[in-house]
Amino acid sequence: MKIHNAALTNCGVVQDGHAVRLDLVDDKGTEVLLELSFEQAQTIAKTLPSLLTRALQTVTGNASSRFVLTLDRWTVERSNDGTNLLLILAAGDGYEVCINIPAARRAKAWALSSVVTRWLFLEA
Repeated sequence: MKIHNAALTNCGVVQDGHAVRLDLVDDKGTEVLLELSFEQAQTIAKTLPSLLTRALQTVTGNASSRFVLTLDRWTVERSNDGTNLLLILAAGDGYEVCINIPAARRAKAWALSSVVTRWLFLEA
Protein backbone atom coordinates (compact mmCIF):
# COMPACT_ATOMS: atom_id res chain seq x y z
CA MET A 1 0.00 0.00 0.00
CA LYS A 2 1.36 3.41 -0.97
CA ILE A 3 0.38 6.37 1.21
CA HIS A 4 0.94 9.94 0.05
CA ASN A 5 1.15 11.87 3.30
CA ALA A 6 -0.51 15.28 3.36
CA ALA A 7 -0.14 16.06 7.06
CA LEU A 8 1.23 14.81 10.36
CA THR A 9 -1.52 15.52 12.85
CA ASN A 10 -0.20 13.97 16.03
CA CYS A 11 2.53 11.71 17.36
CA GLY A 12 3.27 10.00 20.62
CA VAL A 13 4.81 7.17 22.60
CA VAL A 14 2.84 3.95 23.04
CA GLN A 15 3.27 0.52 24.61
CA ASP A 16 5.11 1.94 27.62
CA GLY A 17 7.83 3.36 25.38
CA HIS A 18 8.32 0.28 23.23
CA ALA A 19 6.77 1.96 20.19
CA VAL A 20 5.91 5.33 18.70
CA ARG A 21 2.77 6.39 16.86
CA LEU A 22 2.41 8.83 13.98
CA ASP A 23 -1.07 10.02 13.04
CA LEU A 24 -1.14 11.03 9.39
CA VAL A 25 -3.67 12.27 6.89
CA ASP A 26 -3.16 11.10 3.32
CA ASP A 27 -3.73 13.13 0.17
CA LYS A 28 -7.35 11.84 0.02
CA GLY A 29 -8.13 13.00 3.56
CA THR A 30 -8.01 9.51 5.07
CA GLU A 31 -6.57 9.27 8.57
CA VAL A 32 -3.72 6.78 8.85
CA LEU A 33 -2.09 5.61 12.08
CA LEU A 34 1.49 4.38 11.73
CA GLU A 35 2.88 2.55 14.73
CA LEU A 36 6.58 1.67 14.77
CA SER A 37 8.53 -0.36 17.28
CA PHE A 38 11.30 1.52 19.07
CA GLU A 39 13.87 -0.29 16.90
CA GLN A 40 12.06 0.56 13.64
CA ALA A 41 11.66 4.22 14.64
CA GLN A 42 15.34 4.38 15.62
CA THR A 43 16.36 3.03 12.20
CA ILE A 44 14.18 5.60 10.43
CA ALA A 45 15.52 8.43 12.61
CA LYS A 46 19.10 7.48 11.70
CA THR A 47 18.26 7.18 8.00
CA LEU A 48 16.17 10.31 7.40
CA PRO A 49 18.92 12.99 7.66
CA SER A 50 21.03 11.35 4.93
CA LEU A 51 17.93 10.77 2.77
CA LEU A 52 16.98 14.43 3.12
CA THR A 53 20.50 15.46 2.11
CA ARG A 54 20.34 13.18 -0.94
CA ALA A 55 16.91 14.57 -1.86
CA LEU A 56 18.19 18.13 -1.55
CA GLN A 57 21.22 17.31 -3.69
CA THR A 58 18.92 15.85 -6.34
CA VAL A 59 16.56 18.86 -6.29
CA THR A 60 19.36 21.43 -6.42
CA GLY A 61 21.69 19.46 -8.69
CA ASN A 62 24.45 20.38 -6.25
CA ALA A 63 26.40 17.54 -4.62
CA SER A 64 27.56 19.83 -1.81
CA SER A 65 23.99 20.68 -0.68
CA ARG A 66 23.23 19.52 2.86
CA PHE A 67 20.14 19.12 5.00
CA VAL A 68 20.87 21.67 7.72
CA LEU A 69 19.28 22.48 11.05
CA THR A 70 20.12 25.60 13.02
CA LEU A 71 21.79 24.82 16.34
CA ASP A 72 19.90 26.37 19.24
CA ARG A 73 21.80 24.81 22.12
CA TRP A 74 24.31 22.12 22.87
CA THR A 75 25.64 20.46 25.99
CA VAL A 76 28.21 17.86 26.92
CA GLU A 77 27.31 15.53 29.79
CA ARG A 78 28.65 12.37 31.36
CA SER A 79 26.74 9.16 30.73
CA ASN A 80 24.83 7.65 33.67
CA ASP A 81 27.63 5.19 34.34
CA GLY A 82 30.25 7.97 34.07
CA THR A 83 32.36 6.19 31.45
CA ASN A 84 31.35 8.11 28.32
CA LEU A 85 30.42 11.62 27.28
CA LEU A 86 27.11 12.55 25.69
CA LEU A 87 27.00 15.36 23.15
CA ILE A 88 23.47 16.77 22.92
CA LEU A 89 22.70 19.00 19.95
CA ALA A 90 19.31 20.71 19.76
CA ALA A 91 17.66 22.79 17.06
CA GLY A 92 15.17 25.53 17.90
CA ASP A 93 12.28 23.57 16.37
CA GLY A 94 12.54 20.78 18.95
CA TYR A 95 14.85 18.44 17.03
CA GLU A 96 17.44 16.96 19.36
CA VAL A 97 20.11 14.34 18.92
CA CYS A 98 22.33 12.78 21.56
CA ILE A 99 25.65 11.31 20.46
CA ASN A 100 27.60 8.93 22.70
CA ILE A 101 31.33 9.66 22.81
CA PRO A 102 33.30 6.66 24.11
CA ALA A 103 35.88 7.26 26.83
CA ALA A 104 38.69 6.65 24.31
CA ARG A 105 37.64 9.83 22.48
CA ARG A 106 36.97 11.94 25.58
CA ALA A 107 40.01 14.23 25.16
CA LYS A 108 38.99 15.04 21.58
CA ALA A 109 35.42 15.75 22.70
CA TRP A 110 36.53 18.19 25.40
CA ALA A 111 38.90 19.86 22.91
CA LEU A 112 36.05 20.21 20.41
CA SER A 113 33.82 21.61 23.14
CA SER A 114 36.47 24.20 23.99
CA VAL A 115 36.97 25.24 20.35
CA VAL A 116 33.23 25.55 19.71
CA THR A 117 32.72 27.53 22.90
CA ARG A 118 35.48 29.98 21.94
CA TRP A 119 34.08 30.29 18.41
CA LEU A 120 30.56 30.92 19.69
CA PHE A 121 31.87 33.51 22.15
CA LEU A 122 33.75 35.34 19.39
CA GLU A 123 30.68 35.28 17.10
CA ALA A 124 28.32 36.66 19.75
